[in-house]
Amino acid sequence: MKRILYSLIISVLLISCASKPQEVVFLSVNDMHGHIENMPKLAYIADSLRNLYPQLLIVSAGDNRTGNAYNDKYPVHPNLPMISLMNEIGFEASALGNHEFDGNIEGIKYFVKTAHFPLICANTFFTGYPDLKLPPYATITKKINGKDVKIILLSMIETTNFGRPSAHVKNMQNVDFVDAKDKIKEYLHLKDSCDVFVLLSHLGKDEELELAAEYPQFDLIIGGHSHDLWTEQLDNGVLYTQSKYYLKDATVTKVKLVDGEIVEKEAQVIDLNKVINVNERIKKQVDNFYAEPEFHVVVGHAKTPFNDKDALGSFMADAQRYITKADIAMQNPGGVRFDNMHGGDIIKADIYDLDPFDNSLVICEMTGKQVEDYLVIASNNDHNCTHVSGITYQIEYQNSEEGSGLFTNAKAFINGKRIKSGKRYKVAINGYMALWANGNCLSMHDSEMTSNEAELLYLKDHKDIDYQGAKSYELRIVEE
Repeated sequence: MKRILYSLIISVLLISCASKPQEVVFLSVNDMHGHIENMPKLAYIADSLRNLYPQLLIVSAGDNRTGNAYNDKYPVHPNLPMISLMNEIGFEASALGNHEFDGNIEGIKYFVKTAHFPLICANTFFTGYPDLKLPPYATITKKINGKDVKIILLSMIETTNFGRPSAHVKNMQNVDFVDAKDKIKEYLHLKDSCDVFVLLSHLGKDEELELAAEYPQFDLIIGGHSHDLWTEQLDNGVLYTQSKYYLKDATVTKVKLVDGEIVEKEAQVIDLNKVINVNERIKKQVDNFYAEPEFHVVVGHAKTPFNDKDALGSFMADAQRYITKADIAMQNPGGVRFDNMHGGDIIKADIYDLDPFDNSLVICEMTGKQVEDYLVIASNNDHNCTHVSGITYQIEYQNSEEGSGLFTNAKAFINGKRIKSGKRYKVAINGYMALWANGNCLSMHDSEMTSNEAELLYLKDHKDIDYQGAKSYELRIVEE
């Protein structure tokens, strides 16, 4: 009888041990863009989760920098605040985002050297830099409920800018890229060598959802780049998440395994703006970064708030035209990083945040016809009407049944009169926009001045500015 009871107890114990689940828990963010102000809240969430799940994995889907002067222009080293805080909080991997290139190759080298976690990407090759090679994936093993669970994080970056990521081409010299859809098949075999296979992606929601539908090998896709707040489990079982941008949200994803098989997945979004508690140690570090005196120097004054991007873009274009003494200046709306801005005193950090790319200003000589043609080219490339100074213009937008229309037929005016088709004009544009001007100008040269410098010098000479209601274009919608 005792032998039977003993055998029964052993059997029950063996069954319970075999079926005890392992729960892999991820805390993920994407497109933080240097917004370190919510890091103390993220750290508090991480601390709370680690109390429940000691083997928590914290990951970023890329674009950790560009968008906050206190990080991007930090005098000790740009991006140092973000990297330091990610180290302190305990990130275990980050995807390479297109805005990681805003710090040039040296900025990526600094990230790799300073971060306590890998920066990963499978479709980027630093061919001209033998001392820089990013791993295509990260392998992480966690012991959960007495068993090792192996997680593989594969990463890909978008190449939508003529086969390159959406960054300035000068920062990607001697770097080669392969389209993610062509490269991803080489890594699907990794599914067989791990318990949880994750795509930590910086491709954007549309392409990430396409990959999720096509490749059920992925248990989870953590996405970025398109700034979407999205959670969806597809019919094939792939769970897809993305956590918006600027550290407004974070996502907690749980993957439950029993005997090595995934039996359940769930994801929950946390609105960080609604989180009250903070990690005080991280808060003190953030406060120190924000206390840097250089950022708080008053550089100008606005009589009224800048209510929209049109007002801000007009200000930026005016500054560029004024400093370069050009006839015309143009500013792409994608380079205007605020939707609006306060009135009153303008500090240096405001200018750096508004225009974080440190673009050089380029002077083009264009005929009147080339000016009008370029307005169409620039507006289509940046998917919005270009901001200008020195002219006003009308532009048509041709709607299509597919929903992806095009800008057409721009007409430009100076003092109410149509510009002369054959006359030559001096046109100031930033270095990013200059990529679209090849073949559409008579000559081009660098002004040896950045857009930031132009804006600061303009404010020095124009202490009281007012751009309320400023708008330099008229958009006409044309239906097919």
